[in-house]
Amino acid sequence: MTIENAQPRRRSSRKRAFLALGAVVAVGAGITAAAFTDFANLNLGANGIGADQYNIQVVDTDPITGVQNPGSWQEADTPAGAPIELVGAQTLFPGSAAISVDIPVRNASTTLGSTLTLTLAQLPDAGANVTDANYLSSLRFSYAQAATSVDGTAISGTDLTFAQLNDVALNGLAAGEESSVTITVRLLDQAESGAAFDDNSLNGAKAFVQAQFNGTSV
Repeated sequence: MTIENAQPRRRSSRKRAFLALGAVVAVGAGITAAAFTDFANLNLGANGIGADQYNIQVVDTDPITGVQNPGSWQEADTPAGAPIELVGAQTLFPGSAAISVDIPVRNASTTLGSTLTLTLAQLPDAGANVTDANYLSSLRFSYAQAATSVDGTAISGTDLTFAQLNDVALNGLAAGEESSVTITVRLLDQAESGAAFDDNSLNGAKAFVQAQFNGTSV
């Protein structure tokens, strides 16, 4: 009797062991499903992707008289431009003293640096505002700008013709930086210019010239 009953017990034990192992696996799966979770999200750029607006401005001026409003700024970004007063422009004659104007300019961007160039352009003839070619050829222009945080050396150019003052590199400006560019104008007499026309032929003549400031973000 003892031998006959031993085999069923062994089979029963194996079965119980199998069931017990299944229970352990099931408990383990339950623990995995309940594990802790976490995440971390990063928004690219403290203020999104893209720079703040890039913008070059010049001093604000009265639209009629051209008188400057120090501390105020304007875009002046139309082909017509904006007037700026050039004291003595109406009394310039061949050989007279040079006249000049200091033009404040700034990089209004809060994040981007800027290059800066200066070009003289002739305004289109309109009505009575007609540029006399001989008068324009007798004008000489100089420019000067102090050092900036970008370029540490003051720069200048002297006695340039209208055509020569074209796309001249000025000192660059850091974000938010202001500077000032001085433009000086004088009218040569015939003795200095060697022109074929005499000085008196320039009497009543005029030139309509625009100073163009151009910048590129850096």
